[in-house]
Amino acid sequence: MNNDSTESRTVHVPQPATAIASHLVRADKADEYFKAQTAITDAARKFPGFVGTEVLGPIPGLQAEWVAIFRLESNQAMKRWLDSPERAQLAARIEAYLSEPSRLLLLASDDNAEPPVAMVFTHRVAKGKVADYLAWRRKAIEAQAHYPGYLATDFFKPHGTFQNEWVDIVRYRSVDDLNRWMESEERQSLLKELKPIVESMHAHPVTGLEGWFALSRETGATVSAPPPWKQALAVLFALYPTVMVLSFLNPLWRNLSFAQSMLIGNILSVTLLTYLVMPRLSRLLNFWLAAPAHDWKNEALGLSTVAIGLALFVLIFQAL
Repeated sequence: MNNDSTESRTVHVPQPATAIASHLVRADKADEYFKAQTAITDAARKFPGFVGTEVLGPIPGLQAEWVAIFRLESNQAMKRWLDSPERAQLAARIEAYLSEPSRLLLLASDDNAEPPVAMVFTHRVAKGKVADYLAWRRKAIEAQAHYPGYLATDFFKPHGTFQNEWVDIVRYRSVDDLNRWMESEERQSLLKELKPIVESMHAHPVTGLEGWFALSRETGATVSAPPPWKQALAVLFALYPTVMVLSFLNPLWRNLSFAQSMLIGNILSVTLLTYLVMPRLSRLLNFWLAAPAHDWKNEALGLSTVAIGLALFVLIFQAL
């Protein structure tokens, strides 16, 4: 009986599903294909349950096809997207520009599995040591791949003034799998090899606020995420009403000390934000959070939405 009641209170968090489409484009239809692929990517971004998308172009001598990757928040959301008339129409438009039928690979999620985790590593490489660093990275990735639960390593080179460090994002299936690699003797040995190659290094897990915003990519672009000021405003938009609602529940634990009541309030607010509020808010504001740079119409609409929403919350809570 107790087991049944415990299971009924378990929060079910669906895991993202992935669709990978490969397209062999006719040489004389590359421009038309690019426009059609951009249209289907934009449509996916506006679809309920959208998580992220990426389009990879051909690489001479290695990859002849275009590859489009779409991630939605659950198997059900993916099925709705694949069955949607809008996608069917845009997919048919793409087929007209291909030299052979497209191929679609579906990676359904296991909703009972623990969500994957990631660790972000940043390295400032010493002058003249880039070749040594790249050789070390290849060795590190080969070592990571031998540990249970390894999923992938994404890496990004420095870009101009705003990013002068090399960034690696290492993904494992669970926290235990990641910790097994982080604490391994093999990794400690690799770190000793890395010290004379880099000027500085830093590592942090992808948790907390970063998990509230989906990373996605524009066509032909590198990884992008909402700029920090947008993330801050979105979190404020979600945090203010959450904290205010919890303040009305405060009498339930009025006999506890201030430190204890604050701990309970923080636990509840973080849980609500992570599993209930932020996933829905990020989808609501996706048009603004994922807007391309200099899209002033979306910028104005997004800022107005946040400002008006906060003002309404203030009026509502003042009236209570």
